[in-house]
Amino acid sequence: MKRVLGLTVLLISTYIFEFLFLYPGNVVDEISYYKPTSQISVTNTTIYNEDINHYYKVAKQLKEADFESLEKSIAGNNGNLLEDYSKSIDLLISEININLLFHNFTKFKESNNGLKGIYVNGYYMNKETKMNSIKEILTKTNVNTLVIDAKTDNGHVLFDSQSPETDVLKNERIKYDAASLEELRKIKDLYLIARIVVFQDPLFAKTFKEEAIFDSKNNRIYSQNEQYFLDPSSQRARDYTLSLAIEACQLGFNEIQFDYIRYPDSTYQYMVFKEKNNYLNRTNNINSFLGEAKEALHKEGCLVSADIFGFILTNTEDGGIGQNLETIIESVDFISPMVYPSHYSNGSFGYQYPNNHPYEVVSAALNDGLERGVPEIQLRPFLQGFWHSIADVKENIEAAEDKNLDWLIWNILSMYELDYFTKLES
Repeated sequence: MKRVLGLTVLLISTYIFEFLFLYPGNVVDEISYYKPTSQISVTNTTIYNEDINHYYKVAKQLKEADFESLEKSIAGNNGNLLEDYSKSIDLLISEININLLFHNFTKFKESNNGLKGIYVNGYYMNKETKMNSIKEILTKTNVNTLVIDAKTDNGHVLFDSQSPETDVLKNERIKYDAASLEELRKIKDLYLIARIVVFQDPLFAKTFKEEAIFDSKNNRIYSQNEQYFLDPSSQRARDYTLSLAIEACQLGFNEIQFDYIRYPDSTYQYMVFKEKNNYLNRTNNINSFLGEAKEALHKEGCLVSADIFGFILTNTEDGGIGQNLETIIESVDFISPMVYPSHYSNGSFGYQYPNNHPYEVVSAALNDGLERGVPEIQLRPFLQGFWHSIADVKENIEAAEDKNLDWLIWNILSMYELDYFTKLES
């Protein structure tokens, strides 16, 4: 198409050049000498005179034109035309890809009665005993989604990455590859989510100290219970994380889920950031990263989600961590609030001991999110799969399903009972 447009402009330019410069002395003279005869009808004479006058005016304008400027203008317009055309095509392709992504996602949900997932600790991906128990859950229950670590809380990357930072950090702990993911898909129709920890990374923080949050009181990088946080405005940290996310997508995952996509949940007064630590900067840094990641990952064929604290569904600000419900929901395809009853303080939602009321607490937290306008399709909670009985875990799931929501179960050791889930008919 670009070639055709270029040739067209070239032909027009050539014609104008010939018209003006090969016949400069004859054009106006020939027009001025021509007089219509009396035999022409009144109607035809009127039309003919208008045509001649118009032709004369155009010819005169062409003769007086600055052709060099005209040629430059044509060249410029041609470039703009091609650039606009290229942008339009790219935008169209992008829209088609996004529509296809959501079409496939919706098709999966409809054919599987929603997403029902469990977290798989990535370090276990090459452990036969552990993976056999996961496979048993997949074959015997309605679980159809796996959340698998791609980059962990320890800063380890669990697949073979081409990122130059991994050579410096020596942080690869390869546990699976594309073939491993394909083997899982042979078990049943699966939706695979790669979990990537973002701004909590001890290896990156200790190696690239200028990218970490600084502790001015102790004159060292900031540490919170042995967790080391990167500054969310660090471009190097953001680029590194996004490059890993793109690689994970290309490996065969359907979705990238960002965890620790936040500032430290601390009131410590001696944390030093690259930018002033206020609501506007915090939310902007979190959402700008997620927005950039969503755009890039959509092009690669992956949807994007973010793990957020459960109280964000209730808190109308950002909780001091950069997670504001109304803004973060615009930056991702899905959010997974961690609505673990055990993590709510005494008295939350009117319950002295929230952990003893899983159905009621999960329901109340999700209600807060839905009432603030989060669409059902975007709200996919992480539910508590630890410190709870079988009955308690089932209540977590029931609370989500009663609101027509997809769900994920979290257990750091990936230990799940078959009785948590709906059994498949044999």
